[in-house]
Amino acid sequence: MSGAPPQLASPLPSAPVARWRRAWTGMRRNHIGFVLCALGPIMALFVLIRIYPIVETVRLSFYNYNITQRRNPFVGFANYIRLFDDDPFRTALLNTIGYTALTVVVTLLLALAIAILLRSIERAAPVFELLFYVPMVIPWVPAAVIWKWIYDPAYGALNYMLSGLGIPKLGWLQEPHLILYAIVMVSVWKLVGYFVVIYGVGLRSIPEELLEAADLDGATAWKKLRYVVLPLLRPIILFTVITCTIICFNVFAPVYVLTASSQGAPAYDFKVVVGEIYQNGFVFYHMGYAGSQCVVVLLFVMSLLVVQFLAFREK
Repeated sequence: MSGAPPQLASPLPSAPVARWRRAWTGMRRNHIGFVLCALGPIMALFVLIRIYPIVETVRLSFYNYNITQRRNPFVGFANYIRLFDDDPFRTALLNTIGYTALTVVVTLLLALAIAILLRSIERAAPVFELLFYVPMVIPWVPAAVIWKWIYDPAYGALNYMLSGLGIPKLGWLQEPHLILYAIVMVSVWKLVGYFVVIYGVGLRSIPEELLEAADLDGATAWKKLRYVVLPLLRPIILFTVITCTIICFNVFAPVYVLTASSQGAPAYDFKVVVGEIYQNGFVFYHMGYAGSQCVVVLLFVMSLLVVQFLAFREK
């Protein structure tokens, strides 16, 4: 007798699998639970590599922590009190503030001027923005090595061009009063392209109707920039100021590469806060004291950012 083969019943899912399916279905219906499940690993990783180190640094700042010693006693605010008498840290902080102020002002003003000029050649603007952005993708160390050769007092390209103009050769990395400006030039060269792109996006988002209305009212180019363009760019200017400030306060690699052992350059004479923290933490192993320096710098930068927010707030 011929007949169709018996149909095998599909096996029922096991109890754990059934529970997981029901939980997954309920979670998909509950959007908050789905979002938490999706973002949970990312948030956990963020807490692990970002939040936890900050909390641990704050904790270590209250200890005389040294990785070469077995005993690391609690010292309270002794590390913070010591900072008031630390001349190298005070010098590094002042150097960093001066470097940040110069770099932020020059970089952002130059980037805004370039972006406005590129606005007049809309078709070719993306090509020039790409060319200006190229230095941004070069890591700090090879970029600093290139500029170290450019600044060379004997064979550097910069002194060669200056000598053609009748200007005597300068020790850009040997003269204490020139080191700051040399590092600022490197930073401006590297960062300006990024902010040109940011300002270019902001300028393209300004409605043409507003600019045409200003032209009909007889506004000059300066008045259009002051009363139309800059007010509309306020949020983007705030973003660029904050971003550039944070980048500049974290400067370390170009300073280290350009000044340390640079053919007679005064190694470590130009101190910055990150370099001072690195030296105390990873050269002298005074982790507790380096932690207190980190906390002070963090509070200083956060206070500076609050001032910037208040200065650029909408009126």
